[in-house]
Amino acid sequence: MKIEGSIRANLISAISSAQRWRGQKVHRETLEYWKQVLDHGRRISTNPLGEPVGDLVVRLETELTHARAR
Repeated sequence: MKIEGSIRANLISAISSAQRWRGQKVHRETLEYWKQVLDHGRRISTNPLGEPVGDLVVRLETELTHARAR
């Protein structure tokens, strides 16, 4: 997966999308993309020199608990 832009921007975008789709079924590819962004955010958040994204990682994790695949 190639992340375009900052990981922070991608996490915010994924959170917004997941919130809009909450309770509805989404394409598996979309769900996989959100999970990949989340994994990348987790890796970045453990790097002391990386972007401060821990709060966004937690928010996306929470949103993904409500996500359902088609």
